[in-house]
Amino acid sequence: MKGRLSGPVSSYEFWWVIGFCMFAAVRVLFFSAAFPFFNNVDERRHFDLVIKYAEGQVPRGVELISPATLPYLSHYASPEFLSAPEEFEGGYFGPMWKHPAEEVAPTMTKVEEIWSRTPNQESSQPPLYYTLAAGWFHVGQWIGVKDDSTLYWVRFLNVAFITALVWLAYVAARMIFPQQVALRLGVPLLIAAVPQDAFYGIDNDVLSPICFGLVFIWLIKWFSKNEQSVRLGIATGLSIAAAYLTKLSNLPLIIVAIGAILWWCILEARAGRLRGVIPPLGALAVCAAIPIVAWLFWMKTHFGDFTGAASKAELLGWTTKQFSDWWSHPIFTAPGMWTFLSELIASFWRGEFMWHAQTIGYKGLDLFYVLSSLGLILIAVISLLRDRAIISETRRMLWIAMACVVAVIVFLGLLSLQFDFGACINPSREQPYFFQGRLMLGALIPFATLYVYGLSRLLRHESGLVLAAIGAIAVTITVSDVLANRVALTSAYNWFHM
Repeated sequence: MKGRLSGPVSSYEFWWVIGFCMFAAVRVLFFSAAFPFFNNVDERRHFDLVIKYAEGQVPRGVELISPATLPYLSHYASPEFLSAPEEFEGGYFGPMWKHPAEEVAPTMTKVEEIWSRTPNQESSQPPLYYTLAAGWFHVGQWIGVKDDSTLYWVRFLNVAFITALVWLAYVAARMIFPQQVALRLGVPLLIAAVPQDAFYGIDNDVLSPICFGLVFIWLIKWFSKNEQSVRLGIATGLSIAAAYLTKLSNLPLIIVAIGAILWWCILEARAGRLRGVIPPLGALAVCAAIPIVAWLFWMKTHFGDFTGAASKAELLGWTTKQFSDWWSHPIFTAPGMWTFLSELIASFWRGEFMWHAQTIGYKGLDLFYVLSSLGLILIAVISLLRDRAIISETRRMLWIAMACVVAVIVFLGLLSLQFDFGACINPSREQPYFFQGRLMLGALIPFATLYVYGLSRLLRHESGLVLAAIGAIAVTITVSDVLANRVALTSAYNWFHM
């Protein structure tokens, strides 16, 4: 059964997706305001880069925290992510802004002095997110956003990102499943409800699923008949460049995308049609290569290597292991592999925020995330292998989605093997894994597509049952997210108390 990837958009379907976008936006807005600054996922350093880019200062090496960032760190930082109030000697002091200036001045001066000597280990991060956030920062300054509100203003940019992400998920699902309304609505609904707390803070991970989501959509068009054009080549190339210039962990996804296009070229060559698509391919290559090569040259010139990974590893105390030492890694044992996969998948869903040094979330729900993800993706694979009635273009895109998920997991596994993490806390010698789920957020749309498709196959494509099941999952994880994160609502440091 063959067909073109397209589908009509009914008015009720459009408004359902708008509702999903609004739900996701409200959720992100609420929890972005509920959590104080600065979370345990390097939010200080990411905000520092936003400030530097806002001042037109692209890092030229591993630099110290900017002087312009220091007042924010001393005035508004909460200790609650990693400490409990009862752990403070002499009692709980509380927010600086609730005390007379002369009383807190010595403490703030000491805090700023400590951070002024601190190198920013994120200095080598690609520039796209920080450029966008810096532009958003200037918009806030222009309309009068000042002081503590500036921090939350930068965070609230994630509201626009999550809204765009849910809409892109719908566009991709509509193109892949033109005749299955449950899947067209199920994919954006699932993404709208995923409680990934990276969207509640300042970090560059939040842009990855949008950039690669665009790449994924353009790939669908490449595999559609009569869709190739120079415009498509430009869009695909720029999206690939954007994915790379957002986060280095998107590299395996880019490799999958390039591999898929090369595969398409082979098919076209066999059919004798390759000559006619050389202009789109050339546009793609040029638009992807120029921004990426320019950034690689910048990194080589100022950081000494093409990715900046060497300087970051040196700063963190990581050392590269010899290839012969890889095989003693615990990931090659059943318990080690389970530790890696289970934490990677669980944190891919829920995130990594801590409160009083304890990871926020529920172990039972983590187990659901892991087992349902592995189970439903396995069902999707079995279906692709057995069911020959699947539309050929749909089959291709589901295999590409599978390749995306597998590639990023393998990439993080290989990174885990390469380093002795020394005295580093996360990853560490005791837990030598890159199992931070935010690092694979670029694969969120492909993952959700596989997840929902596997669920649909399990329920024999009964639309009502599929939507009911996804709705139940969305409600369950949303309620659990509210219950787990309610601890932040009591914080005297958050936006509601400023």
